Amino acid sequence: MFAVISHKGNQHKVEVDKQYRIDLFCDAKEDQKTITFSDVLLISDEKEALIGGPTVAGASVEAEIIGSARDKKVRVSKFKAKKRYKREANHRQGYTVIKVVAINKNEK
Repeated sequence: MFAVISHKGNQHKVEVDKQYRIDLFCDAKEDQKTITFSDVLLISDEKEALIGGPTVAGASVEAEIIGSARDKKVRVSKFKAKKRYKREANHRQGYTVIKVVAINKNEK
């Protein structure tokens, strides 16, 4: 069984008991260990697929927060020839590691 969730404008295909890196989850409090994603776009198993329009009503994905970290440094530079123009900057993107615990679908 897998689901497609939406988080900060990005879509992630998730399965139970697997770890994923998502954009930094700033809404989580310091002592919070679990999060629930309610923006579920699709849920699929071997028998059927539930497709939302735009989200599946009543569906949610529960995940456990493993930790937060930052990616490798990316160097950004701008240069214009013959104009004495050169700018350099660095960027490190933050991310949160989660482990999906359960995929809940709406049972009617």
